[in-house]
Order: sequence, then C-alpha cells, then structure tokens
Amino acid sequence: MGAKKIKPVRKLQKKLALPPDTAFEQVKKWADKNYAIVFGACAAIVLTVIAVWGFSAYDRSKQLRAQSAYGTLLSRLPAEGKVSPADWEMVIPDLQRFISEHRDTAPALNARIELAKAFFEAKRYGDAIKTGKEALNLATAGNSLGPLILYQLGYAYESAGKPDEAANEWTSLKQGGIPDLEREADWNLGRIFEGKKEFARAAEMYQLASQAPGDYPPSALIDQQIARVKAAE
Repeated sequence: MGAKKIKPVRKLQKKLALPPDTAFEQVKKWADKNYAIVFGACAAIVLTVIAVWGFSAYDRSKQLRAQSAYGTLLSRLPAEGKVSPADWEMVIPDLQRFISEHRDTAPALNARIELAKAFFEAKRYGDAIKTGKEALNLATAGNSLGPLILYQLGYAYESAGKPDEAANEWTSLKQGGIPDLEREADWNLGRIFEGKKEFARAAEMYQLASQAPGDYPPSALIDQQIARVKAAE
C-alpha cells in the first residue's frame, strides 16, 4: 500500500474587525445621503437669523424716528401754568395724529398720556377717561407710567362726577406701593368719602394722608379736614 498523502491544513485567516462608525461618521454619511434636506435646513436657519436681525433693526429705526418726532411735538405743547382750555384744545389733533402715525412705539404711549391730559385740561372729561383707559391697557405690567395714568384717571373720574370710579383709581394707586403718591391718594379718598357723608372713613383716610411722607396736600389743610369730619360724625 502506498503512503497516504497528508492534506495540508489550511489556516483560517481571521477577518480583521472594523471599528464601528463614530457618531460623526454616521452623521456625515447621513448628510451625504440627504444633502438636499441638510442644505434646506441650513438655508432656513440662515434666513431666520437674517429675518430676526432685519426686524430688530427695523424696530429700532421705528422707535428712533418716533422718539425724534415726539421731541418736536413736546416743544409745541402748552407750558405748565396759566393756560386756557383752548390752548390745550389746539394741540389735541397733533397728539392724535402722532399716535396714529407711530402706534406700537414707546413714544406713542407717552403721547396717549399727554392726550388724556389735554382732554382733561380742555374739560373734555369723558374723552380723558377713554384715552386714559386705553393708555392703561397698553402699559405693560410694572411699567413706570402706570401710576401716572391712574393718577390722571382719578382726577378725570372725579371731575366727570363719578366718585366711586375715582375712588377705585386712587385705591389702585395706593396699592402700587409708591410712597410719594400715597399722601395725595389718601387725601383724595378722604375727600370722596366726605362728599358721600361717610365721615368715619373720611377721617381714616385723612389720618393716613397726614402720616404719609410729602408736602402736598399741606399738613395744615389735612388737619382742618380731620377736625371737620370728626365734628360731623
């Protein structure tokens, strides 16, 4: 018998294991396959940034133009002091025109407050109340102009013969926590309650007014009013 041939044993070559794709490579492959989507998303982001920047620049420009025009308008308003209702009546159209042309700007809110004052000085109390309420609705929470609007509305309601509405405005003003205005607010509430013959409440408000800081109304006047309502109780 011939010798058996031994078949050579073939060594199995191990396949080298490839490292898994990194996250970056996976994203890159996805981007290569979805180029149109990626390009569109990037373009949308760029356009959004440009649009936001453009709107901000336009808004700043609009505010600056309004501020400049408002400065010119203020120079035409009657000075504080001895002016007649007719003097204020003359500037009402200018204020209304400014508000119409520069609505949604900070100076437009200031102009509404001046318009409410012009109506009040012209003895058009209904229009003063309407304009004041519009200004109050436009003033954001915490706006520093809010107390001034309430102050104007308090006197406008009282001049219009609406003491209860006036009392609400003075009470809201007191709750604003501005010490410089509390004295006058309490004093006005005292006058309103005295006019309604609610003498005990009037005396209480006058007492609070006398204790609040400030010079107006003068202490001598408040003391006289306290004595008067206490005598009437």
